[in-house]
Amino acid sequence: MPGCCEPQGYEKVFDGREARRAAARYARSGLTTLPRRTVELYRSGVVGGATLLEVGSGVGDFAVEMLRAGIERATCLDLSTGYDDAAARLLADAGLTDRVRRRTGDLVTHPDLAGPADVVVLHSVVCCYPDARALVAAAAERTREYLVLAFPRRTWSMRLAAHLVNVYPRLRGSDWRFRVHPRSEVVHAATDAGLREVRAERLTFDHHLVLAR
Repeated sequence: MPGCCEPQGYEKVFDGREARRAAARYARSGLTTLPRRTVELYRSGVVGGATLLEVGSGVGDFAVEMLRAGIERATCLDLSTGYDDAAARLLADAGLTDRVRRRTGDLVTHPDLAGPADVVVLHSVVCCYPDARALVAAAAERTREYLVLAFPRRTWSMRLAAHLVNVYPRLRGSDWRFRVHPRSEVVHAATDAGLREVRAERLTFDHHLVLAR
């Protein structure tokens, strides 16, 4: 049974069709802005470590690039099984299947899904979860060295966009919703778990933060 915080109907929105689109986009143009920025920070030494946990991994394209950048092993966790086939193909094509552990489920309600990692990353997943504090706290607890958080800025335009985006899940019969959480709520969940903010970038639409143990 799902927990009280677990988004219902997630797979109605993030399904196999969406996975194929994401995989095709990666094949065509590489990583999107937020994960690409995290890879850059890892390559430059701002973020370091040998193991990766990505929460909300989608098709796993970010993990592929981090493994190529120097990460030794990765765990990819997502709420939807709809990404699994596309992710498996992507890993097989890259020859990286044996270096990635892929799990499906909610880290908040099922904490045994993933153990600690040197680098823990949440790209555009805080906005997909109803209880931001619980999700970030769960991620922070598993962070040995660095936690990277990328999530929408709480601007009037982004709040308006959320209303428009949420028309789609309603039409699909899903109670998943896109949410724009306050920055302070997200950061405090991590700092309360013993991390400190060491880098903050404010992009056009998003915050990109690095916190360290």
